[in-house]
Amino acid sequence: MTGSAGKTATGTGPARPDGGVSRWQLPLPETIIAGGRSAIVVRWLLSRALTLSILVFAHEGDVAGDVRYYGRSLHQLFAGGSLRDTLQEYPLPVLGLLIPQFLLGLLNQVAFLILFVLSMLAVDAAFTAVLWRSDGRHRGDSTNLWLWFVPAIGPLAYFRFDLVPAVLAGGAVLVAVRRPALAGALTALGASLKLWPAVMLPTFLIRRDDRKAVLAGFLGTGFALAGLSLAIGGISRTFSPLHWQTARGLQIEAVSATPLMLARMFNSGRWPVGLSRYKAFEISGPGVHLFGQLSSALTVLGGLLLVTLWWRAHKHPQATAETLGWLFLATALIVTVTNKTLSPQYLLWLGGPIAALAVRAPGDPTVRGFGRWALIAAVLTQLEYPVGYNAIVKAQAIMPLWMTVLALRNILLVWLTWLAVRQVWRLTGPQA
Repeated sequence: MTGSAGKTATGTGPARPDGGVSRWQLPLPETIIAGGRSAIVVRWLLSRALTLSILVFAHEGDVAGDVRYYGRSLHQLFAGGSLRDTLQEYPLPVLGLLIPQFLLGLLNQVAFLILFVLSMLAVDAAFTAVLWRSDGRHRGDSTNLWLWFVPAIGPLAYFRFDLVPAVLAGGAVLVAVRRPALAGALTALGASLKLWPAVMLPTFLIRRDDRKAVLAGFLGTGFALAGLSLAIGGISRTFSPLHWQTARGLQIEAVSATPLMLARMFNSGRWPVGLSRYKAFEISGPGVHLFGQLSSALTVLGGLLLVTLWWRAHKHPQATAETLGWLFLATALIVTVTNKTLSPQYLLWLGGPIAALAVRAPGDPTVRGFGRWALIAAVLTQLEYPVGYNAIVKAQAIMPLWMTVLALRNILLVWLTWLAVRQVWRLTGPQA
């Protein structure tokens, strides 16, 4: 028998439709676990306090570097700088996220940093609430996966605005079937902050009945934001992020850079690492051009694979919300592992869509298994950056330990890509 709503007969956690307990349940006292809304609030507060405490106790202060850079850039802008030269590596709408906080902080960079973190916490809390409501409020898989994912990746989650497009991506997966126009709008909004969500549009177009609504939402939002960007920043500023991305070199954390970075452990002088004009640590030396070309070739092959997956999904008589979720993850992972750039915050891109998929496929052991591997990848990412990053960049004596962590993380990302692609292939097959 089942006790009161939200409890199993044993009182060990939120009840599931199948009578089981969420595998993602945080190990908290029974009185906290057993409740509904209040329990989620307590779990969120405790897990986020843990996340921020890592910043102090694990000396991860380096993660704040990007927010300080945003603050310095905005200070220069308000001191008479040019909009064309302000944060030109990011799409112009990003300033819409940052300037209000800078003004609210009275142009003080320390106040801006605090307000930025608070705003990311607010985004996180809102997404947690959406997941809880979408998850049936008591099943718990999706909500608890997200509650685990943020501490796994660490304080970095709150010191990058990548959390916003990650949450928008998760929201798009959640509403794709029931509100396709909103899914299109959320995708366009995410692409206006980080370019990668634009690649997700074909995923939401595979359902024939939803295409007009998705395109209406995407194009309407996209044209409005693009027109605003052109009016404010001009053509060169609007397209500067594209130039910035294509001109970058081989970043040290990229999957394609892993063999060279491993070789660097034995001869760091032969493969120097330095901060490029694109504000990323890139490797140079023998073989870098070849591996850069290999990355470009893999990007093309990855694109062809995506076209194949989209076509199979398009031809399948019934593309479910689960299929859309897996296809979304496969797309995000293929884009990540084939790219010559890979920053630690890119792992945030996976958290939102995985949590959304857990809503659409409740209790699915494949989703649970995938989620666990993703959590491990997030933990390895936090260990690699910021904990071991200086040792990797400066080729310190302890570098082999952290390079092993980085290599394992990249291998795991390739494995996750394979799992996602295999699942899409299975779901779009003739017997599915």
